[in-house]
Amino acid sequence: MKNGNTFSFSALTVLLLFLFCLQTSIQPVMAQTWNPNWDSILKHETPEWFRDAKFGIFIHWGVYSVPAWAPRGMYAEWYPRYMYQKDHPVYEYHSKTWGEDFNYEDFIPLWRAENWDPDEWADLFKRAGANYVIPVGEHHDGFPLWDSGLTQWNAAQMGPERDLIAELGESVRALGMKYGPSYHGLLNYYTPEYSGPHPEYINENYIEFMHAKMREIIDLFEPDILWLDGDWVQPLEVFRTREIIAYYYNRAEEWGKEVAVNDRWGQVRGIFGDFFTQEYEYDVIDQLIDHKWENTRGMGQSFGYNSNEPEEDYMTVTELIQLLVDNVSKNANLLLNVGPKADGSIPEIQKNLLLGIGKWLEVNGDAIYGTRPWFKAEAKSTQGDDIRFTWKDGTLYLMLMDKAETQSITIPWVLPVEHAHIALLASGETLNWTLNDNNLTIELPDQLPGEHVYVLTISDDPGYLMQRNR
Repeated sequence: MKNGNTFSFSALTVLLLFLFCLQTSIQPVMAQTWNPNWDSILKHETPEWFRDAKFGIFIHWGVYSVPAWAPRGMYAEWYPRYMYQKDHPVYEYHSKTWGEDFNYEDFIPLWRAENWDPDEWADLFKRAGANYVIPVGEHHDGFPLWDSGLTQWNAAQMGPERDLIAELGESVRALGMKYGPSYHGLLNYYTPEYSGPHPEYINENYIEFMHAKMREIIDLFEPDILWLDGDWVQPLEVFRTREIIAYYYNRAEEWGKEVAVNDRWGQVRGIFGDFFTQEYEYDVIDQLIDHKWENTRGMGQSFGYNSNEPEEDYMTVTELIQLLVDNVSKNANLLLNVGPKADGSIPEIQKNLLLGIGKWLEVNGDAIYGTRPWFKAEAKSTQGDDIRFTWKDGTLYLMLMDKAETQSITIPWVLPVEHAHIALLASGETLNWTLNDNNLTIELPDQLPGEHVYVLTISDDPGYLMQRNR
């Protein structure tokens, strides 16, 4: 690994970058609807399809999937950073397992993806109920998973020797899901060309190289979502990301697509973006958030596959469904991560969790897809039951986060429900109810159908419920 303060270009890289920029410069000039300034960019609206989608799949798969190791509770995809830090447990593990002279690029020939079937992945994600897929196009190791014209350091020319992003995109879109390879190179902690701790290497040459790769993702794959990461160490003025956002919006106009960008442009999380992102922080969201947001996390404690992660570190199907319901009630989508093994297989525990979510959504998806937040996200019954709400087309969905232990639930109620029809979503069974002193009591059957989270529907004269709908 090169010295942490060095930064250099190979002659080949300079030539490739020059040719890419030359090709871009001779393309026909299109009318620019969007400009790289706030007056323009902030006018962009979050597309309705993203608000409707609710559930997506994130995929962390790369060279780091070969060692696939981190201490419990840490991210395994950060292996190429930690393996060079002598005071880190990963360094100790790497030295004992692979040897001190075994460098990160030595893992590349071992990443063969020999059991990878993109159609099988796409089918699994569809059966899980996902509506969009975000594979990591390039992580912080600077190794693109597509056939880049800017560097030979990519999965099409090394390792698997396949254009993983292109192949997966074909499979995903064939099943009607949206697609958007992510780019994490705003923080780059290891490549042969640019190695060293961020941000020492940041200069205009690297920024131009980074921009060229982001434009390459945009032009090659026409992503429905531009998902950026690695943003926290520099302001967006350094990264010049407004230029990329404007470029993306203009390209989307040419494609006739409604697209979305997250908020990881450079120290502006939760401030600017078509949607905001949270990462392993869903439990601090205890209220309805006005701006559309997305929660992302792994099923366990890592994004990349961690062979050191025991089954007890994974969430259960019930916990994941409760997480999805809670997020959706508070105006979020859930972007749930899959961490495949180096050979391209998805661990059985992850498959089973995804299929469990899909089974629940087959019955209860009406309470999730296409819904909007109600004027309140949650409530608690007088019996102690946790409840979440969503709203769609004149129907209010009341979701019991666990099976009620009593034969009725009573919740504070401030709206008239004289003509309400209350039923179980899973079976259609009509439920009796009463309203006394602003307390709505709903009688439940002896046995609630389904599992995990139990959904009731309240439909009425739309005027009654819509008066408080967001």
